Amino acid sequence: MRFVLISGISAVAVWLVTLLPLGVEVQGGDGGTWARIGVFLLVGAVMAATNMLIKPVVDLLSLPIKILTLGLFALVTAWFMLWLTAWLTTLVPWAELTIGDFWETLFAALLISIITAILTSVVPGAAKR
Repeated sequence: MRFVLISGISAVAVWLVTLLPLGVEVQGGDGGTWARIGVFLLVGAVMAATNMLIKPVVDLLSLPIKILTLGLFALVTAWFMLWLTAWLTTLVPWAELTIGDFWETLFAALLISIITAILTSVVPGAAKR
């Protein structure tokens, strides 16, 4: 159940970031409103899965660099997770997350992280126990 909540929260965060001029776009879901919502939920599910499965390994491997940069390298790992999500969605023929250049995507990843953290703390049952 928690995965479904985190997927929905990630979908809302990605949707909010696509409204800003940061080069992040979601393509697909041209069949109507529900198809578009389904595409955003798919992108949110892929993002939640990469953050749950791959991000702990990336965080562990990048720990020495994070210590040297006093935690600023966490922004780069957030960018990498967004890039990996965009790459994984290219494998789906009817939905795709596209990202812009490095700096715009880095700021978008920061905003997605902030929005996700806020919504996770507000939505009941989404936070870890």
